[in-house]
Amino acid sequence: MADWREREVGNETRSRDINEIEDANLEHPGGSTTNRYVCECSDASCMATIRLTQDEYEQVRANGAHFAIALDHENPELDLVLAEHEAFAVVRKLPGFPARLARASDPRVAARVRVAS
Repeated sequence: MADWREREVGNETRSRDINEIEDANLEHPGGSTTNRYVCECSDASCMATIRLTQDEYEQVRANGAHFAIALDHENPELDLVLAEHEAFAVVRKLPGFPARLARASDPRVAARVRVAS
C-alpha cells in the first residue's frame, strides 16, 4: 500500500497534469488575461479553481516541485508556501520524498527529454 505522502503528492501531480493539458489548449493573447486552473493541492476531494496569468502559470511550472493552489490549501507536512497572491498561492514540496516524487512526475521534464533525444 502506498504511503500517505505518495497518495497526496499523487493528487497534486494529477491536478498539475490536468492543468498542463488545459493550458496547452488555451489561446495565450498575453497581457494580464487570466485563465482558470484547478487547484493543485493534495486534497483529492478539492474542487477549487484558481486564476493565473500565463506568466504566473509559467513561473510555477518552471520548477517541478512547485504547485499553484487555492489560498490556505497547503499541507504543512508536504508544502512550504513560497508566495501568496490575491487569488492563489505557490507552494514547494518539502525536501525528500515529496519533492523527488513531484519532480519525477513533472510532465515538462519528460517533454524536454524527448526533445533533446
